[in-house]
Amino acid sequence: MKKKVIGIVAAIVVVLGLSLVVYNQIIPNEYVPADDEIALHLQFDTEEDIGLLVYDYRVDSHEYSGGISNADGSLIKRDADNIVVLNKEELNNIANTFELSMQFRIITEYVAPNYENVYPDDITKYMEPISWEAHFGESYFITITGDKANGYKAVLN
Repeated sequence: MKKKVIGIVAAIVVVLGLSLVVYNQIIPNEYVPADDEIALHLQFDTEEDIGLLVYDYRVDSHEYSGGISNADGSLIKRDADNIVVLNKEELNNIANTFELSMQFRIITEYVAPNYENVYPDDITKYMEPISWEAHFGESYFITITGDKANGYKAVLN
């Protein structure tokens, strides 16, 4: 009787474990922002790898700047998907709904990131700003397309 119970428990554990593996393969992990966060999914669809992505953004009367680079100095892959999370505290505890304006710039070669986000003009490609009404607790998907020769474009999907 005891062996039968142990066998049943072991079978249940195996089935649950396999179910978890299958679930994780079918439904990929996606970041879900907390109630005091917004998540920006930045999907690259560029013709070549890039050095850095810098973004300047405005919320209410406050201006901010940030960026993405690879810590090992390698280029960001042309099909990379990155998530940037902004939270209410960083944005000076503003209302739950707010106007968010962002301007992205591509730094075409890798250079060491700096706090001022100032880079040489000859490797900096600006995109037209995008704006929308953002809500905490939501995710927003932005696709960045283009190439070094013709320029880049950011589109809110």
